[in-house]
Amino acid sequence: MKKGLIITLSGISGAGKSHFIKSIVDRFNNFEKLKAVTTRKIRKDEIDGVDKIFLSLEEFDKKNKEGQMCTVNNVFGNMYGYYKSDIDKTENGINLITELYYKEVSDFKKEHPNTISVYILPNDISKTIDELKSRNTSYEELNKRLSDIKKEIDFFNNPSSANFDIIVTNNYDMNSIEEFIKQLLLKINELSNKYNPQLPSMKVKIEENFKKIVDSFVNDNQKKNVIYTSFDGDDMHYLYNICDYEISRGNIPLNPETSLGYYISTVSLGGKKRDVMKDCLTLEMLSDKMSVYKKEDRQLSEGILAEMLLWDSKKENGIDIVEGVTHLSNSSINKLSKLELKEYLTKIDPMIKFELFNNLLSSYNDETHQSAYIIANMANFKHIDWARCYCYKHNLCPISPQNILPLHFYEGKETEYLKSRLELLNRASKVLLFIDRNNLSEDLSNLDPYSLAEIYYLNKYLNDKTIELVGWDEALVPKYNQNNKWSLTTKEDIIIRKVLK
Repeated sequence: MKKGLIITLSGISGAGKSHFIKSIVDRFNNFEKLKAVTTRKIRKDEIDGVDKIFLSLEEFDKKNKEGQMCTVNNVFGNMYGYYKSDIDKTENGINLITELYYKEVSDFKKEHPNTISVYILPNDISKTIDELKSRNTSYEELNKRLSDIKKEIDFFNNPSSANFDIIVTNNYDMNSIEEFIKQLLLKINELSNKYNPQLPSMKVKIEENFKKIVDSFVNDNQKKNVIYTSFDGDDMHYLYNICDYEISRGNIPLNPETSLGYYISTVSLGGKKRDVMKDCLTLEMLSDKMSVYKKEDRQLSEGILAEMLLWDSKKENGIDIVEGVTHLSNSSINKLSKLELKEYLTKIDPMIKFELFNNLLSSYNDETHQSAYIIANMANFKHIDWARCYCYKHNLCPISPQNILPLHFYEGKETEYLKSRLELLNRASKVLLFIDRNNLSEDLSNLDPYSLAEIYYLNKYLNDKTIELVGWDEALVPKYNQNNKWSLTTKEDIIIRKVLK
């Protein structure tokens, strides 16, 4: 079994350590809060056994002498430590996260080498002091903690501050938490070869029938082929006929228009044809097969020819040319083998071929241009274009399953639909979950069953992929801008005005 890690969070009192810990424990299955055992007096807002374990000095000393304790220290006149039985949970793959006084970090890491140490720097000391004053602390303890703030900040001028693996600034907002989680996951990945830790898995509840579909997909030796469908832009109105046709042939249709969105990709990428084409080519390279759809009397466009040239240079099999995009039920398929495809391409004007390579293909590198699979609640499908635009702004090729696989084509075939989505997910470089970050737990629990099944699949089977959370507010969806009246319905707006009166 993979051994878990211990994550320690240090920082001045009020820096937000407990909030950061809660954000991790609430989100991931294999993270637990490592509760400190202390002789400090319990505060009104604390629960014994939940926040910390509170003992009398006599009880603490007794357990320590019995060998139940480890990492024992005196902090601000109070004893702190941990139960060895709690620390041992890392042997069962559990990642533990706890608060730790900054001066203890060096010794703690010597005792527990499977530790990632984090220091939280408050962006605004005044907010930290306000937070500290709001706590139920004695006058003496408050003064001790306030006087220690300067000492702790001065500590970062000391070379020993290198004891910390991660330093995060807390701006007291969701972005700070997301940055913390991002850096932590990167560090866990970095240490994977040394300690072989288990990556965090998101907490979700999945229906049993969907769980069975995911498990059967993993054991299925006859998975469907993903087919890249290429056609002239003038035939865009036949797009869903093409999708339906390929589904009926037993394929998963991957089409640049359904995934990318012709208008939003062009506008988001500043009308740069090479960049727009780069995303098309990225999708093409993720596919097992390629079909070219055309009208019998029409020559192939330059974009299609460029895709065929790339396919020939990168793939080992030929392509299908479907003659008769206007009436697919009566169309004919010209199957070109690898050799026949090469011969077909020799008929292209050499000057045109040269221009295609230099203007459309030269900037493409399928090894560096990453794709991003988009998980989003079906209830938020109206915001999917914002998700795709977010990908373009971050140099990612979006794979949006709800666009690529129209649900109405799979009516009554939920197993086939989910397995097709999982196959697309398999091929993406990254996975982005678009969600309301300000109501994370509620939004996770309200995800549609297909999205929950995808998270379950990632958690259980894809150890090489992590889920990156992107807030709908980060994607600039107006509804999720808390300062924007767009988010209010007329009814809500009236209620608020009544309250303000």
